[in-house]
Amino acid sequence: MTYSRYSSILVIFLLAVQAWAYKQESIDINVNGKSRNMVVFTPNELPAKSPLMIITHGMNQDPEYQYGADKMYELIDTEKFVIAYLRGIDKTWDVSGTKDRDFVSKTIDEMATRYDIDRDRVYWSGFSMGSALIYHCMADMQNKIAAFAPTSGIAFGGKEWQKCTKPVNVIHCHAYGDDVFKYDDWNIHDYVQSLALELDECKTYKKTANYKTLGGNTGDQEIWSEGKNGTMVELFSYNANWHNPSSGNSKEIWNFCKRFSLNQPSARITQPEGETTYLAFMPEGTATFPDVAVQATAKAQKGEIEKVEIYEGSNLLASAPGTSASGTYDATLTAPQAGEHTLRAVVTDSNGKTGEGACVVNCEAPVVGSAYDLSSHFNTEGIVPQDWYVSNGTSSTTRVGGGVPFSSGPRLLHFTHENRAIEYGLLVQNTAGKEKGAYAKFGVKKARSTVTLYAGHYALKYRLYNWNQPESSPVIIVIEDVNGEEVASKTYKPTVNIGGKTDKAFGGARQQTFEFDINYPGEYVVAFYTDAAKNADFVLGLVSLQAKEYTITGISDIHREAITDNRYYDLYGRRVEEGQLQPGIYILDGRKIVIRR
Repeated sequence: MTYSRYSSILVIFLLAVQAWAYKQESIDINVNGKSRNMVVFTPNELPAKSPLMIITHGMNQDPEYQYGADKMYELIDTEKFVIAYLRGIDKTWDVSGTKDRDFVSKTIDEMATRYDIDRDRVYWSGFSMGSALIYHCMADMQNKIAAFAPTSGIAFGGKEWQKCTKPVNVIHCHAYGDDVFKYDDWNIHDYVQSLALELDECKTYKKTANYKTLGGNTGDQEIWSEGKNGTMVELFSYNANWHNPSSGNSKEIWNFCKRFSLNQPSARITQPEGETTYLAFMPEGTATFPDVAVQATAKAQKGEIEKVEIYEGSNLLASAPGTSASGTYDATLTAPQAGEHTLRAVVTDSNGKTGEGACVVNCEAPVVGSAYDLSSHFNTEGIVPQDWYVSNGTSSTTRVGGGVPFSSGPRLLHFTHENRAIEYGLLVQNTAGKEKGAYAKFGVKKARSTVTLYAGHYALKYRLYNWNQPESSPVIIVIEDVNGEEVASKTYKPTVNIGGKTDKAFGGARQQTFEFDINYPGEYVVAFYTDAAKNADFVLGLVSLQAKEYTITGISDIHREAITDNRYYDLYGRRVEEGQLQPGIYILDGRKIVIRR
């Protein structure tokens, strides 16, 4: 065998040995006069003040079974944290008393003594009965645990998190097909959602269907955020038909937990107020988007604010030292390109701790002939979908999309019968009996959506049903300018009445098409109005907008050479200096011109 072959084998062997560089120890500690055991994993190189993850196993199980299944210890070498798998007495936990609460508390003390862990970055995950223990102890441990990660179990005593005195960060993972803590029988979704809304008072909500973790599990990810003190709750409901710890969730759990710290400063983006969409139907290569003003606030829990930085992705937009006299921090995202832009406000306090708030800005430029799905966020029961502005005709029912779910008023309905034409539909009812009083609109700035249409021919496709109108009630579809003036309209009388129940079968009502022309480029609103009669209604689903062709008439010249006159305006009416011109359409001395570079 040659030297090079020996070298290759040695390299492969060393890589295999070092794939997970960690130490494993069995440690006994005294808790209230009784010896308790845990299995602890530490990376070979452990920095001072590293985080600690505590894990409690399921009933009739042990640490060996737990770490063999969740494999979270495999993360510690790259992520640099300590992980302690606690051992229950007789393979069970005290979910009605304080014995195991004290075990967890003493574990934190022991790990701080042995490994100098950061007491502000301690997290607790558990499976099944170990998860029930988390909820049972949550109120007593919320000043010692920065984030909780229960999986496949809730407290036997009900919503024990109601005893908490302040909001908490929680990620809960649960299999839809769990055959012990059955998802529907134990009302898992309501349990977690009520924690997010009642305890944390989260203001925003987002659901991602068919979400896939880095570990390979698929399911539905729901995130409630902007809670008190910047707290967050995540529910990952995954597709599995068993009750076991899952390594497919370990990275999801760790990536959630590691962002939190006790006494962590908080930052929040207040402008834009939430996820924002700019939709521009323009000839290919000419779409431009407006500058986005960004404003953030920050708060230190301990110490002082040292600096606040505002980013677009990893690109620094602005940085300000110390506490702002105005209480706000400002930046501008200039001339954003088509695509998704994540705005981030990062605060650092005088103790070196950081906190972050984020907001997404979507800049969409569909090409001619392609349909843009205006109903892409029709995926969660009870919410007003992102980008939409709805009303039942009264101020109390006028709502902006992107918030938490509602149980009444205008909202998304989830249809559950196997013979259904749509799964989700947006319900609007004219409870006030006003003409154009009840509506669903896309493109209203209050709802953080803007639609720019170039001159051309368009097709709006939709499905409309009546909710509870046996005699049928017409719906008026209108294209409006930003002043509310009608540009084009059509009246459609639905042929299917659902019957006022979400579990009824309904079909028919093929997708309709409304074709219209836009003569002048500008911002427009797509609106659906109920009839003026009291309690007139509709259910809207599967909405899309397509530019079939653009009309280039009215452009007298296409300039490729440098132009010396500075009087340029974009299609939003904003002055643009010559040196800042990007490819696109502008107004110059009352004429439309195209700049192509």
